[in-house]
Amino acid sequence: MTRDEVISLLDSRDPVAAAAGLPVPAEVGWLRGDGRGNGVEEVRYGAGTTNAEVADRLLEVAAQGDSVRAVLLVPGPDSADRPGSWGNEDLLVTAVARRVLPGVAIRPDWSALGEPACQVAVSFGADEWVIPDGVDADPDHLAEAVGARAVAR
Repeated sequence: MTRDEVISLLDSRDPVAAAAGLPVPAEVGWLRGDGRGNGVEEVRYGAGTTNAEVADRLLEVAAQGDSVRAVLLVPGPDSADRPGSWGNEDLLVTAVARRVLPGVAIRPDWSALGEPACQVAVSFGADEWVIPDGVDADPDHLAEAVGARAVAR
């Protein structure tokens, strides 16, 4: 995808259109911890970023090739003026990331978004969850509810 195409998708504010035609994964990988480490890149979006900055970061990650195993999508920090992200924006960025990074695991930020939003994100291209330590979510149950199978990573 070109930079202009990525920006156009983000500007559309339409996660359903951005996800149209994307396959829903049959498996959702999961692990516990913070989701950071070798081969994991962060993409920040929402408060404090522009769609052009998000597009540039996604394309920068794509240019790294096989050295990137996963992308952690992290909304900006909450403020009095604006939450870190809107739910619609979370799903939109997930779908756009999947389009730009077809061979890379897409991880929504569980700590920021919570269990239900991360579960819904699977229908928009997410295919990996990082469940924070101390959270007793059942990945098998969550994946089954979206028609997938949970696979420990």
